[in-house]
Amino acid sequence: MGGLVPDVYVAGLLDQLNLRFGPKEAITEMLALQREFKVFSEEHTLEHAFGLLNMAPTDNWAHRRGWYRYLDSLKRRPSDKPPQNGHDRVISALKEHLAADQPVPVHFASHDSGKDDRVKVSRPRAALVYSMQEFLIISLPMTPIQKDRMKRRGKRR
Repeated sequence: MGGLVPDVYVAGLLDQLNLRFGPKEAITEMLALQREFKVFSEEHTLEHAFGLLNMAPTDNWAHRRGWYRYLDSLKRRPSDKPPQNGHDRVISALKEHLAADQPVPVHFASHDSGKDDRVKVSRPRAALVYSMQEFLIISLPMTPIQKDRMKRRGKRR
């Protein structure tokens, strides 16, 4: 996530999202919350929607703020559905999916932003090699942080 959240937290954040939008009771609850509160709509940012659902680091406020900055940065990323930016693509994909007749669970993944800097949403398909369950897949672009502070700042030693 480019240094906004420590690397060791990223997998946990994706797991948290995947559990919250997972099969059976999880997606059923998300459907009910969406119907009742319109959590994912143009009226709310991803920061507010995920914050409301407590889908952010809970043990460190600096990491939570970093996660929210990452979500906000998606406003400056393209999506697989131009001219929509990445942030709005996630919101619209979740909004449309949760309004569908038979929505499947949602799987959040990541990909190297150096190869493709778009937020990508895939049609429902199997997302896990060990499962037959189909998921709507939302893949978020992520950038590794340069560990060497001098190189990151463009300075020579």
